[in-house]
Amino acid sequence: MHVRPTFVLPRYKTVYVAVSKAACTSLKWLVADIQGEDPDRFRASSRMVKRDMGIHMRGRWRRTPTLHSLPDRELARIDATNGWFVFTVVRHPAARLFSAWQSKLLLREPKYAERYGAAPWFPRVPHSTEDVVEDFGRFAAAISADPKRGVMRDRHFMPQWVEAAPDRMPYSEVYDTAEIPALLERLAAHLRANGYEGELRLRRTNESPLAPIGALFTPEVRGALERLYGDDYRQLGYDSVEPPRLDPAGSYPDGTFDEIARLVERHERIGDLAALKDPEPAAAAAPPDSRVRRLRQLPPGLVVARARRSAAIRLRRLRRG
Repeated sequence: MHVRPTFVLPRYKTVYVAVSKAACTSLKWLVADIQGEDPDRFRASSRMVKRDMGIHMRGRWRRTPTLHSLPDRELARIDATNGWFVFTVVRHPAARLFSAWQSKLLLREPKYAERYGAAPWFPRVPHSTEDVVEDFGRFAAAISADPKRGVMRDRHFMPQWVEAAPDRMPYSEVYDTAEIPALLERLAAHLRANGYEGELRLRRTNESPLAPIGALFTPEVRGALERLYGDDYRQLGYDSVEPPRLDPAGSYPDGTFDEIARLVERHERIGDLAALKDPEPAAAAAPPDSRVRRLRQLPPGLVVARARRSAAIRLRRLRRG
């Protein structure tokens, strides 16, 4: 079960709720730097295709709790009116889907190739722009036809509304990826006001050889996007179905496909080597009790809301007593 991707910085009264494929690798590294996490823990052996991707392995964090791990009394205090800065970053749904399809499927990240490589919509190693357009269109049609199963249950592909839960989470602000400079400015000011003296440095991490182009977004793909991510478009304020920033070239140069082939070969080799290695031992820890397991399955905003109700009930009982 995936632990909700929340990162609490109690000393600095800050909460980051990560949304996959919305600059989350860079932002998690930023949080880890602020918190003084040991970077070598994240770079230890794993099946990730790059060492810095170990930042996504939540069990390796030691100094940064999740919302779900906090007692109700602490959860109830987390609110902008109490001086907390609670934020998330989201991304245009079409750009996000293409990015996830490219990095996880087209480039054959080992876990995804193993799980979905036999699916009829799994992309070939492309040799032309037409191959990319055709395979992305076939994938969009397949997930639109079966939106509640398979790859759509993966957090990189599921609607952002599910991960971010902005209807229930008491956010100070929800930022688009294009607004990250404004986020960093506000975050830096908030941290300084709460005693942080370091500099904020956002790392560039993920490899994406293909930028989105207009040819990808055929009428069929646009229809699939609207069916799959309608809530994201409406609730997060995206008016256009297509990404706002398309590569004006309209096609990919031949050298791009050489780079894709190189990355695919590297990822397949990483998968081969990982298969030869014994599975990574699980961290020695007592299994969570049933309450913790239930909490981990809830959206973060609902956890906070329940904590507030619980605190209010306890306060009323104390006053009556």
